[in-house]
Amino acid sequence: MTIADPVLNYRGQQARPIALTGLIIVCFVAWLALQIPKGILTNTDELLTAERSREMLLTTPLVVHFNFEKSFAKPPLQYWLTALTLPRFGNRTLAVRIWPLVYAVLTAITLACLARVIAPDRPWVIPLSLAILVCCPLFSAEASRALLDVGLAFFATLAILFAQLARKNPAWWMGLAVACWLGSLQKIPLIFLLWLVILIVRVSSPVERRTLFSGWLLASILFALAATAVWPLVQYAKYEMPVKNVFHEEVVVWLGPEYLGARPYFEVPIRLSATGWIGAGVFAFIAPFVVLLWKKQRFSVVARELAILCLAVIALAVLINFRSVRYVVPIIPSLCLILAIVFQRFLAQRSAVRIGAAVLLALTLLAGLIQAEIQIYSRQRNASVRIEDRKVKLRSGEKNVAEEKRVAEELGALQQAGTRMVVVKAIKGGSDLLWDSFYLFHGNLRFPVTKLTTDELRAAPPPPPVLGVCVARDFPVVQKAYPNVQVQFGRAQFILWRVDLQ
Repeated sequence: MTIADPVLNYRGQQARPIALTGLIIVCFVAWLALQIPKGILTNTDELLTAERSREMLLTTPLVVHFNFEKSFAKPPLQYWLTALTLPRFGNRTLAVRIWPLVYAVLTAITLACLARVIAPDRPWVIPLSLAILVCCPLFSAEASRALLDVGLAFFATLAILFAQLARKNPAWWMGLAVACWLGSLQKIPLIFLLWLVILIVRVSSPVERRTLFSGWLLASILFALAATAVWPLVQYAKYEMPVKNVFHEEVVVWLGPEYLGARPYFEVPIRLSATGWIGAGVFAFIAPFVVLLWKKQRFSVVARELAILCLAVIALAVLINFRSVRYVVPIIPSLCLILAIVFQRFLAQRSAVRIGAAVLLALTLLAGLIQAEIQIYSRQRNASVRIEDRKVKLRSGEKNVAEEKRVAEELGALQQAGTRMVVVKAIKGGSDLLWDSFYLFHGNLRFPVTKLTTDELRAAPPPPPVLGVCVARDFPVVQKAYPNVQVQFGRAQFILWRVDLQ
Protein backbone atom coordinates (compact mmCIF):
# COMPACT_ATOMS: atom_id res chain seq x y z
CA MET A 1 0.00 0.00 0.00
CA THR A 2 1.38 3.38 -0.97
CA ILE A 3 1.00 6.63 0.95
CA ALA A 4 -1.49 7.83 -1.64
CA ASP A 5 -3.89 4.92 -1.00
CA PRO A 6 -5.25 6.17 2.38
CA VAL A 7 -5.60 9.66 0.89
CA LEU A 8 -7.58 8.35 -2.07
CA ASN A 9 -9.70 6.20 0.23
CA TYR A 10 -10.44 9.22 2.45
CA ARG A 11 -11.40 11.32 -0.55
CA GLY A 12 -13.69 8.55 -1.76
CA GLN A 13 -15.39 8.36 1.62
CA GLN A 14 -15.92 12.14 1.58
CA ALA A 15 -17.01 12.35 -2.06
CA ARG A 16 -20.17 10.25 -1.74
CA PRO A 17 -21.69 12.22 1.19
CA ILE A 18 -20.80 15.52 -0.48
CA ALA A 19 -22.38 14.42 -3.76
CA LEU A 20 -25.53 13.35 -1.93
CA THR A 21 -25.55 16.70 -0.11
CA GLY A 22 -25.42 18.55 -3.43
CA LEU A 23 -28.22 16.40 -4.83
CA ILE A 24 -30.43 17.14 -1.81
CA ILE A 25 -29.88 20.89 -2.20
CA VAL A 26 -30.63 20.78 -5.96
CA CYS A 27 -33.84 18.81 -5.38
CA PHE A 28 -34.86 21.18 -2.59
CA VAL A 29 -34.38 24.22 -4.83
CA ALA A 30 -36.28 22.61 -7.70
CA TRP A 31 -39.17 21.60 -5.45
CA LEU A 32 -39.69 25.03 -3.89
CA ALA A 33 -39.00 26.85 -7.16
CA LEU A 34 -42.02 25.06 -8.62
CA GLN A 35 -44.18 25.85 -5.58
CA ILE A 36 -43.55 29.50 -4.72
CA PRO A 37 -44.97 31.13 -7.89
CA LYS A 38 -48.35 29.49 -7.29
CA GLY A 39 -51.33 31.03 -5.57
CA ILE A 40 -52.34 34.55 -4.61
CA LEU A 41 -50.81 36.31 -1.63
CA THR A 42 -53.43 36.30 1.14
CA ASN A 43 -51.48 35.64 4.34
CA THR A 44 -51.30 38.80 6.44
CA ASP A 45 -47.57 38.59 7.11
CA GLU A 46 -46.77 37.84 3.48
CA LEU A 47 -48.87 40.78 2.36
CA LEU A 48 -47.12 43.02 4.87
CA THR A 49 -43.76 42.02 3.37
CA ALA A 50 -45.07 42.63 -0.13
CA GLU A 51 -46.79 45.92 0.59
CA ARG A 52 -44.03 47.43 2.70
CA SER A 53 -41.60 46.66 -0.11
CA ARG A 54 -43.93 48.08 -2.79
CA GLU A 55 -44.41 51.30 -0.87
CA MET A 56 -40.63 51.72 -0.63
CA LEU A 57 -40.67 52.07 -4.41
CA LEU A 58 -43.44 54.69 -4.22
CA THR A 59 -42.15 56.70 -1.25
CA THR A 60 -38.70 56.71 0.37
CA PRO A 61 -36.45 53.91 -0.93
CA LEU A 62 -34.72 53.23 2.40
CA VAL A 63 -37.53 53.60 4.94
CA VAL A 64 -40.26 51.03 5.49
CA HIS A 65 -43.76 52.37 4.82
CA PHE A 66 -47.18 50.82 5.26
CA ASN A 67 -50.43 52.43 4.15
CA PHE A 68 -48.25 55.35 3.06
CA GLU A 69 -47.03 56.11 6.56
CA LYS A 70 -43.59 55.38 7.99
CA SER A 71 -43.50 52.02 9.72
CA PHE A 72 -40.86 51.19 12.33
CA ALA A 73 -42.30 47.86 13.49
CA LYS A 74 -39.83 45.75 11.50
CA PRO A 75 -36.26 46.25 10.28
CA PRO A 76 -35.78 46.73 6.53
CA LEU A 77 -33.34 44.13 5.12
CA GLN A 78 -35.80 41.74 3.46
CA TYR A 79 -37.99 44.67 2.36
CA TRP A 80 -34.97 46.22 0.65
CA LEU A 81 -34.30 42.93 -1.14
CA THR A 82 -37.94 42.49 -2.16
CA ALA A 83 -38.02 46.04 -3.52
CA LEU A 84 -35.29 44.95 -5.95
CA THR A 85 -37.28 42.04 -7.39
CA LEU A 86 -40.84 43.45 -7.37
CA PRO A 87 -40.42 45.72 -10.41
CA ARG A 88 -38.33 43.11 -12.28
CA PHE A 89 -40.46 39.95 -11.99
CA GLY A 90 -43.65 39.49 -13.97
CA ASN A 91 -45.04 37.16 -11.29
CA ARG A 92 -45.29 39.32 -8.19
CA THR A 93 -45.92 36.33 -5.94
CA LEU A 94 -42.58 34.92 -7.06
CA ALA A 95 -40.92 38.32 -6.66
CA VAL A 96 -41.95 38.43 -3.01
CA ARG A 97 -41.23 34.78 -2.17
CA ILE A 98 -37.89 34.44 -3.95
CA TRP A 99 -35.86 35.78 -1.04
CA PRO A 100 -37.02 33.23 1.56
CA LEU A 101 -36.04 30.57 -0.98
CA VAL A 102 -32.60 32.15 -1.36
CA TYR A 103 -32.26 32.31 2.42
CA ALA A 104 -33.35 28.66 2.71
CA VAL A 105 -30.72 27.49 0.22
CA LEU A 106 -28.03 29.51 1.99
CA THR A 107 -29.19 28.03 5.29
CA ALA A 108 -28.86 24.50 3.89
CA ILE A 109 -25.34 25.20 2.63
CA THR A 110 -24.36 26.77 5.96
CA LEU A 111 -25.78 23.80 7.84
CA ALA A 112 -23.68 21.46 5.70
CA CYS A 113 -20.57 23.45 6.64
CA LEU A 114 -21.58 23.41 10.31
CA ALA A 115 -22.11 19.64 10.20
CA ARG A 116 -18.65 19.19 8.73
CA VAL A 117 -17.12 21.32 11.49
CA ILE A 118 -19.00 19.54 14.29
CA ALA A 119 -18.55 15.98 12.99
CA PRO A 120 -15.50 15.96 10.70
CA ASP A 121 -15.01 12.21 11.14
CA ARG A 122 -18.66 11.37 10.35
CA PRO A 123 -19.25 12.64 6.77
CA TRP A 124 -22.70 11.06 6.45
CA VAL A 125 -24.01 13.43 9.12
CA ILE A 126 -23.90 16.19 6.48
CA PRO A 127 -26.47 14.80 3.99
CA LEU A 128 -28.48 13.30 6.85
CA SER A 129 -28.88 16.68 8.55
CA LEU A 130 -29.87 18.30 5.23
CA ALA A 131 -32.41 15.56 4.49
CA ILE A 132 -34.02 16.12 7.89
CA LEU A 133 -34.02 19.89 7.33
CA VAL A 134 -35.61 19.66 3.87
CA CYS A 135 -38.29 17.28 5.17
CA CYS A 136 -39.05 19.51 8.14
CA PRO A 137 -42.35 21.35 7.48
CA LEU A 138 -41.41 24.06 9.97
CA PHE A 139 -38.58 24.96 7.60
CA SER A 140 -39.67 24.00 4.08
CA ALA A 141 -43.22 25.34 4.40
CA GLU A 142 -41.92 28.60 5.88
CA ALA A 143 -39.32 28.84 3.10
CA SER A 144 -42.18 28.92 0.58
CA ARG A 145 -43.73 32.03 2.17
CA ALA A 146 -42.61 35.65 2.16
CA LEU A 147 -41.89 35.81 5.88
CA LEU A 148 -38.82 36.98 7.77
CA ASP A 149 -38.16 33.86 9.86
CA VAL A 150 -36.13 31.83 7.36
CA GLY A 151 -33.81 34.78 6.81
CA LEU A 152 -33.22 34.96 10.54
CA ALA A 153 -32.60 31.19 10.55
CA PHE A 154 -29.85 31.69 7.97
CA PHE A 155 -28.08 34.39 9.96
CA ALA A 156 -28.46 32.39 13.19
CA THR A 157 -26.98 29.25 11.60
CA LEU A 158 -24.18 31.34 10.07
CA ALA A 159 -23.42 32.86 13.48
CA ILE A 160 -23.26 29.42 15.10
CA LEU A 161 -20.86 28.26 12.36
CA PHE A 162 -18.60 31.26 12.94
CA ALA A 163 -18.68 30.63 16.69
CA GLN A 164 -17.40 27.09 16.12
CA LEU A 165 -14.68 28.26 13.72
CA ALA A 166 -13.61 30.82 16.34
CA ARG A 167 -12.46 27.96 18.59
CA LYS A 168 -9.38 27.57 16.41
CA ASN A 169 -9.13 31.07 14.92
CA PRO A 170 -10.53 33.94 17.05
CA ALA A 171 -10.76 36.17 13.97
CA TRP A 172 -14.00 34.35 13.11
CA TRP A 173 -15.68 36.22 15.98
CA MET A 174 -15.90 39.14 13.56
CA GLY A 175 -17.92 36.97 11.20
CA LEU A 176 -20.33 36.25 14.04
CA ALA A 177 -20.57 39.99 14.70
CA VAL A 178 -21.51 40.64 11.05
CA ALA A 179 -24.13 37.86 11.17
CA CYS A 180 -25.48 39.40 14.39
CA TRP A 181 -25.77 42.80 12.73
CA LEU A 182 -27.49 41.45 9.61
CA GLY A 183 -29.83 39.33 11.75
CA SER A 184 -30.95 42.46 13.59
CA LEU A 185 -31.65 44.08 10.20
CA GLN A 186 -33.62 41.00 9.14
CA LYS A 187 -36.04 40.73 12.07
CA ILE A 188 -34.86 40.87 15.70
CA PRO A 189 -31.45 40.82 17.46
CA LEU A 190 -31.90 37.16 18.44
CA ILE A 191 -28.27 36.34 17.63
CA PHE A 192 -27.13 38.45 20.58
CA LEU A 193 -28.95 35.95 22.80
CA LEU A 194 -27.35 32.98 20.99
CA TRP A 195 -23.95 34.63 21.36
CA LEU A 196 -24.52 35.15 25.09
CA VAL A 197 -25.50 31.49 25.60
CA ILE A 198 -22.39 30.34 23.71
CA LEU A 199 -20.16 32.53 25.87
CA ILE A 200 -21.79 31.31 29.08
CA VAL A 201 -21.31 27.68 28.05
CA ARG A 202 -17.65 28.22 27.22
CA VAL A 203 -16.91 30.25 30.31
CA SER A 204 -18.28 27.41 32.44
CA SER A 205 -15.62 25.09 30.98
CA PRO A 206 -12.15 25.54 32.55
CA VAL A 207 -10.50 24.19 29.38
CA GLU A 208 -12.22 26.62 27.00
CA ARG A 209 -12.12 29.56 29.38
CA ARG A 210 -8.35 29.89 28.98
CA THR A 211 -8.56 30.48 25.21
CA LEU A 212 -11.93 32.21 25.03
CA PHE A 213 -11.10 35.83 25.76
CA SER A 214 -9.11 37.68 23.14
CA GLY A 215 -8.91 41.01 21.41
CA TRP A 216 -10.95 39.60 18.52
CA LEU A 217 -13.82 38.72 20.84
CA LEU A 218 -13.91 42.18 22.41
CA ALA A 219 -13.63 43.90 19.01
CA SER A 220 -16.41 41.78 17.56
CA ILE A 221 -18.77 42.53 20.45
CA LEU A 222 -18.13 46.26 20.11
CA PHE A 223 -18.60 46.10 16.34
CA ALA A 224 -21.87 44.16 16.65
CA LEU A 225 -23.28 46.63 19.17
CA ALA A 226 -22.22 49.66 17.13
CA ALA A 227 -23.40 48.27 13.78
CA THR A 228 -26.76 47.18 15.20
CA ALA A 229 -27.32 50.65 16.65
CA VAL A 230 -26.65 52.48 13.36
CA TRP A 231 -30.00 51.92 11.65
CA PRO A 232 -32.18 52.73 14.69
CA LEU A 233 -30.16 55.92 15.20
CA VAL A 234 -30.57 56.87 11.53
CA GLN A 235 -34.32 56.31 11.77
CA TYR A 236 -34.50 58.35 14.96
CA ALA A 237 -32.36 61.23 13.70
CA LYS A 238 -33.46 61.46 10.07
CA TYR A 239 -36.88 59.84 9.85
CA GLU A 240 -38.42 60.91 13.18
CA MET A 241 -38.83 57.45 14.63
CA PRO A 242 -40.37 57.55 18.13
CA VAL A 243 -37.98 56.51 20.89
CA LYS A 244 -40.30 53.67 21.95
CA ASN A 245 -39.71 51.98 18.57
CA VAL A 246 -35.92 51.86 18.91
CA PHE A 247 -35.93 48.18 19.85
CA HIS A 248 -38.92 47.29 17.64
CA GLU A 249 -42.24 46.25 19.09
CA GLU A 250 -41.61 42.53 18.62
CA VAL A 251 -38.61 42.56 21.00
CA VAL A 252 -40.64 43.73 23.97
CA VAL A 253 -42.70 41.12 25.79
CA TRP A 254 -46.10 42.66 26.32
CA LEU A 255 -48.14 41.05 29.07
CA GLY A 256 -51.86 41.29 29.67
CA PRO A 257 -55.16 39.75 28.64
CA GLU A 258 -54.48 40.21 24.90
CA TYR A 259 -50.75 39.54 24.74
CA LEU A 260 -48.22 36.80 25.43
CA GLY A 261 -49.26 36.21 29.01
CA ALA A 262 -52.92 35.74 28.19
CA ARG A 263 -53.02 32.00 28.92
CA PRO A 264 -50.41 29.64 30.36
CA TYR A 265 -49.82 26.98 27.73
CA PHE A 266 -46.87 25.36 25.99
CA GLU A 267 -47.63 26.11 22.36
CA VAL A 268 -44.03 25.95 21.14
CA PRO A 269 -43.02 22.51 22.49
CA ILE A 270 -46.45 21.07 21.62
CA ARG A 271 -46.31 22.35 18.05
CA LEU A 272 -42.67 21.40 17.71
CA SER A 273 -43.12 17.83 18.93
CA ALA A 274 -46.61 17.11 17.58
CA THR A 275 -48.74 18.97 15.04
CA GLY A 276 -46.04 21.26 13.67
CA TRP A 277 -43.65 18.45 12.74
CA ILE A 278 -45.39 15.09 12.72
CA GLY A 279 -42.93 12.26 12.87
CA ALA A 280 -39.57 13.84 13.64
CA GLY A 281 -40.81 16.61 15.93
CA VAL A 282 -40.76 14.50 19.08
CA PHE A 283 -37.31 13.15 18.24
CA ALA A 284 -36.00 16.65 17.48
CA PHE A 285 -37.24 17.81 20.88
CA ILE A 286 -35.64 14.83 22.64
CA ALA A 287 -32.37 14.80 20.67
CA PRO A 288 -30.68 17.65 22.63
CA PHE A 289 -31.40 15.78 25.88
CA VAL A 290 -29.90 12.63 24.37
CA VAL A 291 -26.72 14.50 23.47
CA LEU A 292 -26.44 15.92 26.98
CA LEU A 293 -27.44 12.85 28.99
CA TRP A 294 -26.29 9.81 26.98
CA LYS A 295 -22.91 9.38 28.67
CA LYS A 296 -22.02 6.14 26.91
CA GLN A 297 -21.71 7.77 23.50
CA ARG A 298 -19.64 10.75 24.69
CA PHE A 299 -20.80 13.36 22.20
CA SER A 300 -18.34 16.11 21.38
CA VAL A 301 -18.12 19.38 23.28
CA VAL A 302 -19.34 21.20 20.16
CA ALA A 303 -22.44 19.00 19.88
CA ARG A 304 -23.21 19.49 23.56
CA GLU A 305 -22.89 23.26 23.17
CA LEU A 306 -25.31 23.18 20.24
CA ALA A 307 -27.78 21.12 22.26
CA ILE A 308 -27.64 23.59 25.15
CA LEU A 309 -28.16 26.46 22.72
CA CYS A 310 -31.31 24.89 21.25
CA LEU A 311 -32.75 24.03 24.65
CA ALA A 312 -32.07 27.57 25.89
CA VAL A 313 -34.09 29.09 23.04
CA ILE A 314 -36.96 26.63 23.54
CA ALA A 315 -36.94 27.27 27.29
CA LEU A 316 -37.07 31.01 26.69
CA ALA A 317 -40.04 30.59 24.33
CA VAL A 318 -41.86 28.57 27.00
CA LEU A 319 -40.92 30.99 29.78
CA ILE A 320 -42.17 34.01 27.85
CA ASN A 321 -45.19 32.00 26.67
CA PHE A 322 -44.80 32.56 22.95
CA ARG A 323 -47.86 31.33 21.07
CA SER A 324 -46.30 30.54 17.70
CA VAL A 325 -43.77 27.85 16.85
CA ARG A 326 -42.31 30.25 14.26
CA TYR A 327 -40.31 31.82 17.08
CA VAL A 328 -38.04 28.75 17.12
CA VAL A 329 -37.58 28.53 13.34
CA PRO A 330 -34.10 30.15 13.66
CA ILE A 331 -32.85 27.11 15.59
CA ILE A 332 -34.61 24.47 13.46
CA PRO A 333 -31.45 23.87 11.35
CA SER A 334 -29.44 23.29 14.53
CA LEU A 335 -32.11 20.91 15.86
CA CYS A 336 -31.97 18.99 12.57
CA LEU A 337 -28.20 18.70 12.91
CA ILE A 338 -28.45 17.39 16.47
CA LEU A 339 -31.10 14.90 15.38
CA ALA A 340 -28.85 13.77 12.51
CA ILE A 341 -25.94 13.25 14.92
CA VAL A 342 -28.11 11.10 17.21
CA PHE A 343 -29.54 9.09 14.31
CA GLN A 344 -26.06 8.51 12.95
CA ARG A 345 -25.00 7.00 16.28
CA PHE A 346 -27.90 4.56 16.13
CA LEU A 347 -27.19 3.76 12.48
CA ALA A 348 -23.64 2.83 13.51
CA GLN A 349 -24.86 0.26 16.06
CA ARG A 350 -25.37 -3.48 15.59
CA SER A 351 -27.56 -4.75 12.75
CA ALA A 352 -30.89 -4.91 14.61
CA VAL A 353 -30.54 -1.40 16.00
CA ARG A 354 -29.31 -0.13 12.64
CA ILE A 355 -32.28 -1.58 10.77
CA GLY A 356 -34.76 -0.15 13.27
CA ALA A 357 -33.11 3.28 13.13
CA ALA A 358 -33.08 3.22 9.31
CA VAL A 359 -36.78 2.33 9.12
CA LEU A 360 -37.68 4.97 11.69
CA LEU A 361 -35.60 7.58 9.86
CA ALA A 362 -37.24 6.77 6.53
CA LEU A 363 -40.73 7.01 8.02
CA THR A 364 -40.04 10.32 9.75
CA LEU A 365 -38.53 11.83 6.59
CA LEU A 366 -41.48 10.68 4.50
CA ALA A 367 -44.04 11.93 7.03
CA GLY A 368 -42.32 15.31 7.28
CA LEU A 369 -42.09 15.71 3.51
CA ILE A 370 -45.77 14.85 3.03
CA GLN A 371 -46.77 17.26 5.79
CA ALA A 372 -44.68 20.05 4.27
CA GLU A 373 -46.27 19.48 0.85
CA ILE A 374 -49.75 19.52 2.39
CA GLN A 375 -49.04 22.75 4.24
CA ILE A 376 -47.71 24.44 1.13
CA TYR A 377 -50.69 23.28 -0.94
CA SER A 378 -53.28 24.26 1.66
CA ARG A 379 -51.85 27.78 1.85
CA GLN A 380 -52.06 28.18 -1.91
CA ARG A 381 -55.62 27.06 -2.55
CA ASN A 382 -58.65 29.26 -2.04
CA ALA A 383 -60.79 27.47 0.54
CA SER A 384 -64.35 28.26 1.53
CA VAL A 385 -64.87 29.64 5.00
CA ARG A 386 -67.66 29.88 7.50
CA ILE A 387 -68.30 33.32 8.89
CA GLU A 388 -68.70 33.19 12.65
CA ASP A 389 -71.02 35.83 13.99
CA ARG A 390 -71.40 36.27 17.71
CA LYS A 391 -74.97 35.00 17.62
CA VAL A 392 -75.61 33.44 14.24
CA LYS A 393 -73.50 31.32 11.89
CA LEU A 394 -73.88 32.50 8.33
CA ARG A 395 -72.72 30.81 5.15
CA SER A 396 -71.26 33.41 2.80
CA GLY A 397 -70.64 31.06 -0.12
CA GLU A 398 -67.23 30.30 -1.55
CA LYS A 399 -64.57 32.75 -0.53
CA ASN A 400 -62.87 33.00 -3.90
CA VAL A 401 -59.69 34.94 -3.42
CA ALA A 402 -59.34 35.39 -7.18
CA GLU A 403 -62.69 37.23 -7.20
CA GLU A 404 -61.65 39.45 -4.30
CA LYS A 405 -58.39 40.17 -6.11
CA ARG A 406 -60.45 41.36 -9.11
CA VAL A 407 -62.32 43.72 -6.79
CA ALA A 408 -59.00 45.05 -5.48
CA GLU A 409 -57.78 45.62 -9.05
CA GLU A 410 -60.99 47.45 -9.92
CA LEU A 411 -60.58 49.60 -6.81
CA GLY A 412 -57.10 50.47 -8.04
CA ALA A 413 -58.46 51.43 -11.44
CA LEU A 414 -60.97 53.83 -9.85
CA GLN A 415 -58.63 55.41 -7.29
CA GLN A 416 -57.93 59.11 -7.51
CA ALA A 417 -56.51 61.82 -5.31
CA GLY A 418 -59.02 63.30 -2.90
CA THR A 419 -61.23 60.20 -2.77
CA ARG A 420 -61.06 58.26 0.47
CA MET A 421 -60.87 54.47 0.17
CA VAL A 422 -62.35 52.28 2.89
CA VAL A 423 -62.65 48.56 3.65
CA VAL A 424 -65.69 47.71 5.77
CA LYS A 425 -66.00 44.53 7.85
CA ALA A 426 -68.55 43.41 10.40
CA ILE A 427 -65.95 42.79 13.11
CA LYS A 428 -62.21 43.38 13.33
CA GLY A 429 -61.32 39.72 13.46
CA GLY A 430 -63.80 38.56 10.86
CA SER A 431 -62.61 36.45 7.93
CA ASP A 432 -65.30 37.43 5.43
CA LEU A 433 -63.17 40.17 3.87
CA LEU A 434 -59.41 40.54 3.65
CA TRP A 435 -57.92 43.66 5.20
CA ASP A 436 -56.15 46.72 3.86
CA SER A 437 -52.81 45.07 2.96
CA PHE A 438 -54.58 42.83 0.40
CA TYR A 439 -56.24 45.78 -1.34
CA LEU A 440 -53.16 48.00 -1.17
CA PHE A 441 -50.93 45.40 -2.80
CA HIS A 442 -53.24 43.71 -5.31
CA GLY A 443 -54.92 46.98 -6.25
CA ASN A 444 -51.59 48.81 -6.68
CA LEU A 445 -53.05 51.64 -4.66
CA ARG A 446 -51.24 54.98 -4.49
CA PHE A 447 -53.27 56.34 -1.59
CA PRO A 448 -54.00 55.01 1.92
CA VAL A 449 -56.91 52.76 2.85
CA THR A 450 -59.02 53.17 5.99
CA LYS A 451 -60.21 50.07 7.88
CA LEU A 452 -63.69 50.37 9.36
CA THR A 453 -66.04 48.03 11.14
CA THR A 454 -69.75 48.36 10.45
CA ASP A 455 -70.20 49.90 13.91
CA GLU A 456 -67.53 52.51 13.16
CA LEU A 457 -69.19 53.28 9.83
CA ARG A 458 -72.54 53.79 11.52
CA ALA A 459 -71.02 56.08 14.14
CA ALA A 460 -68.85 58.25 11.89
CA PRO A 461 -69.07 57.65 8.12
CA PRO A 462 -66.19 59.31 6.22
CA PRO A 463 -67.28 62.33 4.19
CA PRO A 464 -67.68 61.85 0.42
CA PRO A 465 -66.21 61.23 -2.06
CA VAL A 466 -65.62 57.65 -0.92
CA LEU A 467 -64.70 54.37 -2.60
CA GLY A 468 -65.39 51.30 -0.48
CA VAL A 469 -65.44 47.52 -0.42
CA CYS A 470 -67.65 45.26 1.69
CA VAL A 471 -69.49 41.95 1.45
CA ALA A 472 -73.14 41.81 0.40
CA ARG A 473 -74.30 41.09 3.95
CA ASP A 474 -72.90 44.43 5.17
CA PHE A 475 -74.04 46.55 2.22
CA PRO A 476 -77.33 47.59 3.91
CA VAL A 477 -75.23 49.30 6.61
CA VAL A 478 -73.45 51.24 3.86
CA GLN A 479 -76.80 52.22 2.31
CA LYS A 480 -78.00 53.63 5.63
CA ALA A 481 -74.80 55.62 6.06
CA TYR A 482 -74.84 56.88 2.44
CA PRO A 483 -78.34 57.02 0.85
CA ASN A 484 -76.81 57.98 -2.53
CA VAL A 485 -74.33 55.08 -2.65
CA GLN A 486 -73.74 53.43 -6.06
CA VAL A 487 -72.55 49.90 -6.77
CA GLN A 488 -69.57 50.07 -9.12
CA PHE A 489 -68.47 46.47 -9.33
CA GLY A 490 -69.36 43.12 -7.82
CA ARG A 491 -67.85 39.65 -7.74
CA ALA A 492 -69.14 36.72 -5.66
CA GLN A 493 -70.12 38.24 -2.29
CA PHE A 494 -67.82 41.27 -2.70
CA ILE A 495 -69.20 44.70 -3.57
CA LEU A 496 -67.24 47.75 -4.68
CA TRP A 497 -69.26 50.92 -4.13
CA ARG A 498 -68.77 54.65 -4.36
CA VAL A 499 -70.28 57.77 -2.90
CA ASP A 500 -69.90 61.05 -4.82
CA LEU A 501 -70.28 64.59 -3.61
CA GLN A 502 -73.88 65.71 -3.82
